[in-house]
Amino acid sequence: MVRNGILLLMSILILGCAGNRPKPDWSAEQYFSYAKKLFEDEDYYEAANEFTVVTLRYPGSSISDSAQYYLAESHFKMKEYLIAAAEYEKLITNMRRSKLVPLAQFKLAESYYKLSPRPELDQEYTLKAIREFQIFIEDNPTHPLKEEALKKIAELRDKLALKEFKNADIYRKMREYKAALIYFDQVLENYYDTSWADDAMLGKIQTYLDMGDIQAAQKEIEKFKDQFQGSELIKKVESLAKKIQNEKHEQT
Repeated sequence: MVRNGILLLMSILILGCAGNRPKPDWSAEQYFSYAKKLFEDEDYYEAANEFTVVTLRYPGSSISDSAQYYLAESHFKMKEYLIAAAEYEKLITNMRRSKLVPLAQFKLAESYYKLSPRPELDQEYTLKAIREFQIFIEDNPTHPLKEEALKKIAELRDKLALKEFKNADIYRKMREYKAALIYFDQVLENYYDTSWADDAMLGKIQTYLDMGDIQAAQKEIEKFKDQFQGSELIKKVESLAKKIQNEKHEQT
């Protein structure tokens, strides 16, 4: 009896699972609901497979854009950001009238944001993320996610500025002063609105002092005082200015 009971229970479970499997006569909406349930249960691999089926089997249906979006989302959740980016891009390119396009554009940028590496490495994905976030803002100026996109752009630009600053600092330590000045200037010209702009100007001051060009250093000190009055580095700059004055007095 126990054995028969176990067999009956297994049969019920098998039939129950079979009842949840897709059927040939399912509508697009039914199939999408099935795939969406997998997604909500965090079975992203199976969800991606089923959303793919929906997009291929029901390309002109009312839920084709939703299926495409959640296909991209499934890959995003699995941290397969390059694949996710490609799937978001399909929605944006092929379903331009969909209400999901703005969100897909944001998530496309977010995918590249996730791929952005530390400053020392190649910044291809950082630049792509910035570009896609900018497109999102331009196309959706009143979207609730605009502020988040602006914050991400600022963060990514800060990373690019840090990369340039580190290059400058390396050249300065190697006593390649001309190259150091070029990179410090790139920070000041291209990333003047980042947190590394004042560091770059201080770097220029220190580089000119290393070169023995006191006059150029003093000019940069005056620029610093004018442009970065609220900087945490102002005391260090004032200390350098005082040191220059003291050395001049000692020489006279």
